[in-house]
Amino acid sequence: MFGWWVQRRRRRLLAEPFPEEWRQAIEREVSLWHAVPAPARGKLEDDLRCFVAERSWEPCGGLELTAPRRAIIAAQACILTLGRTVDAFDHVRSIVVYPHAFWAPDVWEDEAGVVTEELTESEGEAWQWGTVVLSWQEVLRDSRSPNGRNLVLHELAHQLDLLDVLEQAYPGGGDEQDLHRRWIETFLAAFDDFTERVDSGRRVKAIDAYGAEDEAEFFAVATESFFERGAYLKSHHPGLYEVLAAYYAQDPASWTWPRSRAPVAGETGRERRRRRRAEERRRRKGKPPA
Repeated sequence: MFGWWVQRRRRRLLAEPFPEEWRQAIEREVSLWHAVPAPARGKLEDDLRCFVAERSWEPCGGLELTAPRRAIIAAQACILTLGRTVDAFDHVRSIVVYPHAFWAPDVWEDEAGVVTEELTESEGEAWQWGTVVLSWQEVLRDSRSPNGRNLVLHELAHQLDLLDVLEQAYPGGGDEQDLHRRWIETFLAAFDDFTERVDSGRRVKAIDAYGAEDEAEFFAVATESFFERGAYLKSHHPGLYEVLAAYYAQDPASWTWPRSRAPVAGETGRERRRRRRAEERRRRKGKPPA
């Protein structure tokens, strides 16, 4: 979404004062907002206003999708692009928001090549054609507690897709291409080590086990941990942290976190999906449920 008319519209938009109602909602509900370095908050305010204005917002299931609620979602999304440009989300056309978790078709393939199709409860999805679907209940639950699990960061990270970006970058070769190739190698090595640990039942630290589903989910959950538990991720996965820090051009491990609310207990939709899939694999192998 480039062109003189977009820039003109943005200049007019940003000439207006930042809505105080939005700021109050963000400060109240988004814990990440308080960790972002103060010098970067002005850019974050500008970016989130552009993000809100340039997307189609679609409430479902009777949800009232007020302007402050859109701002709460946008504030978290635009943290991903603080080190870059909000134009990285140019292809994201619509944000669909349900009040609670919703049912959606799911297709997955196990190690034996058996494909399962089922309806599953979901809190969020990112579609290839630029639509992001979110559960408002889960958005609030995650935004209030920086515990390494954040639905907005997760789904919007899918829309950035590190591997696609890196593989398409610098086709002409040279030092930049070599650097990006090393990023990819480091990322894939971290993914292989992670999935091996998860599949063998060993404990993993700093990254949600759901990341073992595939490379895209690994990137998404690593992104959640990068921004919400940067120092912890860096201590346990320094190579992966370095790749993400270079890609996002940010260093959350250095951020200062205020005291936050206690995380909400309970199993999330993606945890339930992973558990059901693990149980289905065990059943196919003739093993008792875990």
